[in-house]
Amino acid sequence: MQEPQTATPPQHKPRIEVVRVGNEHAEALAIFFQAIWSRTTSAETIRADRAAAASENPVEPGADIPAFVYLSDGKVLGYISTIPTRFWNGVTQIPAHWFIGFMVLQEFRGGPVGHAVLKEAIRQLGLIAVMTVALPSRRLFKALAFNDYGAIGNYLTLIRPARVLNTLDLGALGMSSVPGWAVRALRLAQRTGLAAVGGLVGSAALAVWRAAAGGPRKVTAREETPAKSELDALWNGVRSALGGAPVRDGAYLRWRYGASQNGKYVFISARDGKELAGVAVVRRPRSEGDPRLSGIKVATLSDMVFPPENRDVALSLFAAAERAAHSMGADALLCTASHPAITRLLPRRAYVKLPGNVHFLVRDAKDAHALPRTLADWFLTRGDANSDEVF
Repeated sequence: MQEPQTATPPQHKPRIEVVRVGNEHAEALAIFFQAIWSRTTSAETIRADRAAAASENPVEPGADIPAFVYLSDGKVLGYISTIPTRFWNGVTQIPAHWFIGFMVLQEFRGGPVGHAVLKEAIRQLGLIAVMTVALPSRRLFKALAFNDYGAIGNYLTLIRPARVLNTLDLGALGMSSVPGWAVRALRLAQRTGLAAVGGLVGSAALAVWRAAAGGPRKVTAREETPAKSELDALWNGVRSALGGAPVRDGAYLRWRYGASQNGKYVFISARDGKELAGVAVVRRPRSEGDPRLSGIKVATLSDMVFPPENRDVALSLFAAAERAAHSMGADALLCTASHPAITRLLPRRAYVKLPGNVHFLVRDAKDAHALPRTLADWFLTRGDANSDEVF
């Protein structure tokens, strides 16, 4: 006699949705953000932040900022947000979006979640760009027809050489390109006090080098936030010389780096007489320093706008940015830039080129917008797509 067989209960099939974020998703997003960042947030905070972002939208004031989620039975497994922007292609300005904040719960990485949320965002948006470091995300973007222009160059100059030499731990950086003898020599110099002496000598040498490279006296640069109308006029005068760039007009620059950023940034204006000839933005270093660099404080030259052919204005902006970094207590100043108008002048201010790690990728379906073909034709800086937040 056969025993009666027990029926296998049907497995639950979760309800999957990939949708644009609305206020109705605030509770699920709060749980997701807590899991990702391990810090408390709330649905009310998320709704308030969305409303504030819409009211400050620099491209379409009042419109909500597009973001997308992958939902499984109402639980957020993956998320991506955007920054509305406009790109200049040498002829006209084109509405576009930066991708930022791409996150998937740890246990669902490497599966379909990230791919699905990106596909839905791509379906609903037009021209899209992203700046990213991680190799897995670059591979995923490239699989979705993003063009990888390559890594944007990093350039670093010392503001306080003595502190850097006394503090830096080359061995802890994990840089395979640094020879072992250099690591041992620096440690010996730090133990014997020679690093401090070398730092003082280095400071004097840098001062002489930079003084020889400074801009002419008729161009003056100082900490000052220009009026929106001045920034508009500067951008309109500069853009015709650029092959490609995010639009850097007054509305964008003051939104991106202005009062709403709680003092994280300092504007620097270069003037030829009373006329605004160029502008730069410096981000303050972390108060505790960068743990990856033994606590060394790194300020960031986040953005610049100036006529590409006018190197005197650029050099004046560099000099003022270095003074601002010093007043902020920074030990070094980082500049990440793609355009030769910036990069060819950096050695004159004693910047050393480091390996690039931030890749610039663009998805322009069927090359519809005649964008530049090479990275050097783009005017990009570390402030684009909020990529300066890592320092």
